[in-house]
Amino acid sequence: MKFRTFVATFTLFLIIFFASLFFISAFIFNNQMTIIKERGINEHYFISSSFGKDLMAVVNRGGDLDEAIEQLFDFYTEYYQKQNVFLELFSQEEMIYSSLSERQDKLGHYSTETGMRKATFENIGDGVYFKVIGELAGTDNKFNIQYLYDISGELKGWKDIQRILLLVGIMFAIILAVSLQYLLGRVFKPLDMVSAASKKIADGQYDNRITVSGSNEIAEMAGSFNNMAEEIQRRITQLAEASEQKQQFIDNLAHEIRTPLTSVYGFAEYIQKATISDEEKILAADYIMSESQRMLNISNRLLELATLRNQKIKMKEVDVKSLFEHTYKSLAARLTESQISLKWKSEIDTIYGDRDLLQSLLLNFTDNAIKACNSKGVIIWNAYIENGCHVLSVQDNGEGIPQNEINKVTDPFYRVDESRNRAKGGAGLGLSICEQIAHCHNAMLSIESLPNMGTIVKLTFTSS
Repeated sequence: MKFRTFVATFTLFLIIFFASLFFISAFIFNNQMTIIKERGINEHYFISSSFGKDLMAVVNRGGDLDEAIEQLFDFYTEYYQKQNVFLELFSQEEMIYSSLSERQDKLGHYSTETGMRKATFENIGDGVYFKVIGELAGTDNKFNIQYLYDISGELKGWKDIQRILLLVGIMFAIILAVSLQYLLGRVFKPLDMVSAASKKIADGQYDNRITVSGSNEIAEMAGSFNNMAEEIQRRITQLAEASEQKQQFIDNLAHEIRTPLTSVYGFAEYIQKATISDEEKILAADYIMSESQRMLNISNRLLELATLRNQKIKMKEVDVKSLFEHTYKSLAARLTESQISLKWKSEIDTIYGDRDLLQSLLLNFTDNAIKACNSKGVIIWNAYIENGCHVLSVQDNGEGIPQNEINKVTDPFYRVDESRNRAKGGAGLGLSICEQIAHCHNAMLSIESLPNMGTIVKLTFTSS
């Protein structure tokens, strides 16, 4: 594109520039020829009048006509020849005198139209002459005088001017070519950078950027390109992360399902092929039912997670005290069995959201807290206002979560302690469901935890 722009611009300039030089030189030449014509016509008129008057004066004094003509012709030609002007005298249509050396040996052989004054150009020998012919005044059209002005010098000067203009034009064209190449290089440099960056981005180098200083249109285009590249990089990163998460989800799901399926298959094969007692059959059936229940739990949780991703909830005022009381009833037996105490306090009366989902979230938070606590552990529910936002929190004094694990606990099937969670029946989906519930409420889920110190999980409602 840069080369085509250079060729088109340079060609257009050359056409305009040299056409301008041609018109300038033509104007100069035409103007000069006009001056020569006017001067020649005026001088011919003056010479014809003066020559005729002088000739008539000599004849009237009784002088010889032929002798007077010769003397006067020599006088006038000697005077005007210094000015590069030559004269020729015609009698009727025959040349009788000429001051041009090229025609002196051919007197009488040339004839010309006589009568009214006429002005033309003529090539004579090696020169070009402007000639004017007309009647010699007072001779009753018996004599005609021809005025010849040698314009060879003017033509040579005009050609010199043309050569100078041509040389100047060529030099200027060279300077322009270099300047235009430099200018286009500067102008197209950002475009070249954009093109190079685009190719690198197309090759997968999404962090590539271009740097252009200034505040012109090119700089704005570079800024827009960088913004586009950043957006592409962000989207690609998101897609890569999403793809990785999906693959990890599939790997984790396969891993979670494989263990109970292996157990189910093993006990089923054992019942089928081995000779066992009724008591052993009941024990094997219990294992099969237990593992089947575990797979059912995983299936239900996955279904709940998928439903939440596409669900648009209806927000209503939820009474916090009632929410805590109903959730506690669902957990009372398990809390008693685990010898864990549960306390709650509330500084606010209501929260805006979906009651069932908020109860599910509170159950999941508390379920994780129970698993983290030993006997005599304490769990605290709290509802309060922080920085102008409503907050629900669940705090425990359990084992806590290492700092490098906190950002991973909301991933599906992720467990901080694999053996502990499997032993207590966890599928690793609880906090993933909580994160989806938070997303449905336009709320923010945050976790603060220290190993052996406990954990605080908070749901902050960004909109009341």
